[in-house]
Amino acid sequence: MDYLAVVSILHPDLTCSGFRSVIAASVSCLVLVAMACGGGDGNGDIMPTTASVEDVLSTVTAEPVEPAPVITQTPAATASAILVPTSTAIVREPTGPTSTDVRWSNGDLFVGGTLTVPARDPGVTRIPTVLLIADGGGADRDWLSTSIPGINGSGRLLASALTDAGYLTLRYDRRGTGRRIGETTPPNGENRLSDSVDEVSSALQFLKSRPEVDPERIYVVAHDEGALHVLLREAQIVDSDLAGIALLAPSALTLRQQVLRRLGELVIQPEDELTLARFDAAMAFFMEDALPEGDLGLSPSMQGLFENLTHPSKLPYNIEIWNLDVVSLLPDADPPVLILIGQLDTEVDWSFEGQMWGDAASDGQEVEFVYPLNADHVLKSTSPDADETGFSTYNTFGRTLDGEALAELIDWLNGRSGL
Repeated sequence: MDYLAVVSILHPDLTCSGFRSVIAASVSCLVLVAMACGGGDGNGDIMPTTASVEDVLSTVTAEPVEPAPVITQTPAATASAILVPTSTAIVREPTGPTSTDVRWSNGDLFVGGTLTVPARDPGVTRIPTVLLIADGGGADRDWLSTSIPGINGSGRLLASALTDAGYLTLRYDRRGTGRRIGETTPPNGENRLSDSVDEVSSALQFLKSRPEVDPERIYVVAHDEGALHVLLREAQIVDSDLAGIALLAPSALTLRQQVLRRLGELVIQPEDELTLARFDAAMAFFMEDALPEGDLGLSPSMQGLFENLTHPSKLPYNIEIWNLDVVSLLPDADPPVLILIGQLDTEVDWSFEGQMWGDAASDGQEVEFVYPLNADHVLKSTSPDADETGFSTYNTFGRTLDGEALAELIDWLNGRSGL
């Protein structure tokens, strides 16, 4: 109601003709205001008034009063021009990147890992996600192993780079590795291939339970023997739940072929063929549980390698993969696949083994191949003139990921995730 009308009602001019008409009209306005301003029963229905206009008029004094003062004010100052908000606006700020240690159950054991979440703009709720899978041989979530010196693991560096690129990442300690090695090592000391495959599945299930993860954009990035684990899982399921698979430095050889090749590089005597044959025979006898007693005819270094491969903590895993042809699993992978092998990798021959992967791909399968010029086996940058290469240098402090390898991987992911 206009402020001047209210003032006129409170100060009526009794000398004015038609006074009762004015009062009646004013009272009618007051009744309407009362009805509009809450004269209800609490349920939105207007309650009827019990006082008539005549009743109100009878209460008005008949004694004269001073005329009401004239008050002027601009429309901008009226109550109707004031807007009262019905709710408080919530200002959402961008969130920064985070890194959190997590764990989840896998059968009767818990798997420990690290979850990284990238910086996000307000309103972004679902993020493309990368599951990082380490190599075998005791590698943990950061791709560190007790048999290789240093703490500069490529797994941690890769997770950091992918997080900066906008991806949520999860990396984890494989059974019998990492920070809780005592809790995850099987009581009988035996690791099985199925254990590693189950770990991949459990990690994917954990990711799908997270509200930040986009289930339609989950990618696996597996290093070396990790390629076997994810491809074997792909071969065992009907419909893939992955948007893409990147295999980094994956060997195309069976474990037997890898060992014999390495022995061939180490043994440079004329009797090489006989020495390698003796080793192969010893492994065959062992796998058939018919190992002869006494001297196996192996050199001290080969005897040590044989005992390492047949140690109870690595069985029956090594027996299961001894002759397992990993490249034969490639056609079972439905999602797009990237195979990335550095040209300075001293463990995987990018030319020979890259060709083996290429020959294994089925017609029409989406498989891309990238061979960064200066990347080594753990995707770190090196050069042909490096004074030292191989295991002893993988985790050396200060070494960084190869720029070309990292750019190719992120470009491949971006091309499918939309980032």
